Amino acid sequence: MLGQHTAGVGRTVPLLVLTAGVFVIGTAEYVVVGLLPQLSVDLDVSVPTAGMLITWYALTVTVGGPLITLATLRLPRRLLLSCAALLFALGNLVAATADTYGLLVAARVVTALTHSTFFAVALVTAVALVPAHRRGLAVAMVSAGFNLATVLGAPAGTWLGAVHGWRATFWAITILAVTVAIALPLAVRGTVSSSPGLRSEVRALLDGRVATMLAITVLTQAGLFTLYTYIAPLLTEVSGFDGQTVAPLLMLFGAGALVGNLFGGSLADRSPWGSLVALIAALAATSAVFLVTATSRPGVTVALVLLGTAAFALVPVLQTRVAALAASAPTLAIATNTSGFNLGIAAGSWLGGRQLDAGFGLISLPVTAALLVMGGLVLACLLARRMRARSTEVPIGPPRRPAAGAPSASSPAGSIENP
Repeated sequence: MLGQHTAGVGRTVPLLVLTAGVFVIGTAEYVVVGLLPQLSVDLDVSVPTAGMLITWYALTVTVGGPLITLATLRLPRRLLLSCAALLFALGNLVAATADTYGLLVAARVVTALTHSTFFAVALVTAVALVPAHRRGLAVAMVSAGFNLATVLGAPAGTWLGAVHGWRATFWAITILAVTVAIALPLAVRGTVSSSPGLRSEVRALLDGRVATMLAITVLTQAGLFTLYTYIAPLLTEVSGFDGQTVAPLLMLFGAGALVGNLFGGSLADRSPWGSLVALIAALAATSAVFLVTATSRPGVTVALVLLGTAAFALVPVLQTRVAALAASAPTLAIATNTSGFNLGIAAGSWLGGRQLDAGFGLISLPVTAALLVMGGLVLACLLARRMRARSTEVPIGPPRRPAAGAPSASSPAGSIENP
């Protein structure tokens, strides 16, 4: 019993450090939204120009993430995590001291380059730390760092910027990133060492099933952000809330997202393909229900919480399915899937904006959102049917023989069961 308890603690500490790293990265991404007015005044640019800091970050994650992952495949993963955290800290240090808009853009690009790679390697490391039946929860725990960044990190950073100036926010992020970089090699020990190689990673990424999962990610996220990008004006102009109420409502969305993320991790372990189909269907339904609830304050509040729960319960399921299908070389596939999330976010916000510019009202956005998610549902049903027909198990990582009498938890590090 003592040995089991010690093993549990030994897994929990590194998982918490990985989650902390994702939290810091997520905070740095999201906090700029709350700092835009200050950045606009201090750097003498318009608010839309300051808003391009968000756009450049997302584009860098989408395009640069997989490229950086390819370039660093041969590095031991523990070393790569620390180096990525240090580079991220350096980018935020430059941001904290930037005296021109151009230098701040460059600093944001540097930090964005670490985003996909850190997250992908963190997930691969997380699944290597736990037994097979706990890997969905491990992915959910690490992914929860982004949820915590939305609920806690970004609001705290915005408050710090309001009280002490926007530079203080970037200084705080720099200190946190350095702390994570120091803690990582101390906490993460004896897990996977490095990728099996470029050829294996590219071969896994080009698998048609992995490509289908990437398309599902893009479609579901595009649907979600067609609606969520414009949720604030919908709440004020259609639902009738005042502007000061929007922030607490978005915190409710974030709370639902946090609960949903952990719930999705549990479902990913119990029924991988069934949960994929069910949660995409739930996301489509909760998007569509805004058509009915948008004019009701109590109704739209409940719908907002359900949307956050469904959307973020889907995240660990999408990530674990991509990792399982990529089999022996998951790092590049997970990094590309992370880029797929950002591509979906960009596509959804752009599509929603064009829809509004064309004269369609805010109430039309739930229709487009639900249709896009339904496209992902069709692909998920087809893929789940194919995988159930095959009903094979493929571990992540090169197969190794366990030691005689060793328990199943000591099977090849980093494997995820793939029904």
